[in-house]
Amino acid sequence: MSAVAFRPKGGRRQITLSVTPLIDVLFLLIIFFMLTGTFKRVGELELALPDSSTSAPQSGEADDAQIELIATEGGDLTLDGEPVDRETLLRTLSSLHAADPDRRVLINAEAEVRHGEIVFLLDQVRESGFAGAAIGTHVSGAAPLTKD
Repeated sequence: MSAVAFRPKGGRRQITLSVTPLIDVLFLLIIFFMLTGTFKRVGELELALPDSSTSAPQSGEADDAQIELIATEGGDLTLDGEPVDRETLLRTLSSLHAADPDRRVLINAEAEVRHGEIVFLLDQVRESGFAGAAIGTHVSGAAPLTKD
């Protein structure tokens, strides 16, 4: 008999795949896309606000000092970037008033929103405890504010 050995008796050589370089490349890609990507503010919408020639541009107040209530032409309501429906609006506004009664409410409604909807929103704001609300407009024909 001949002793022909096609494979050594020691078994197969183990092949291992190191995942450390793959994880490094993945993290580099994640960091690259995070740094080069553009972000929109949560809840930011492109609204077609009504024009006003007598309203003044907003001063440099912090956005955190206001509660933003947005009404779109399609009937959607957004409160501080979170969708809200008409039934829970009063409860949500009341809890925001209880947390910080000094905050102001700004109603941004598109130009085609019905007058009755804006009156409803104003009533909800007053019933929740806030003294009133400001109504957002697009300033047209007004000179920009300058800081002296």
